[in-house]
Amino acid sequence: MKTNIITLITLIIIIAGCGGGGGEVSTSPEKSVTLTPSTEDETKETTTTNELNSTPEFNFISNTKLDIKLPASPSTNITYFINICTAFSTENNEVEINYDSCKLRTSLTTEEQAFILSISAAELMLVAQIWPIEDGAQPITLYWNINEYGNSWKITI
Repeated sequence: MKTNIITLITLIIIIAGCGGGGGEVSTSPEKSVTLTPSTEDETKETTTTNELNSTPEFNFISNTKLDIKLPASPSTNITYFINICTAFSTENNEVEINYDSCKLRTSLTTEEQAFILSISAAELMLVAQIWPIEDGAQPITLYWNINEYGNSWKITI
């Protein structure tokens, strides 16, 4: 019987020491932490627009307008679709185009068409692919760059 009492007392001490069950809510306020910036951040220099220097010719315009002239479709029996895109690469004479970068997607019609594209000043080259919509047809790939053609591109096929 003495061991039963010792076991019972030990059990009560263990239960009481562990909190005796859940359900109690603490009413003490939460501790807050204050973060202070390091002295490294405080010593960084700040550049203001008053300190920017440029030549008088620089106009701070970051885009340009590109006049595009598309040809009339060479056939009334075949539909031609054109993509004009900015993100592309060429490897082994094969062009890989990121079609998410296309600035113009349209079909050639029986008459010439004109478009004005707004392109970033960083987009110095474009690729056009003209797809004849027929079995086994290969696209016609053409390139434009601002240094060679300026702000206009007359596409011919």
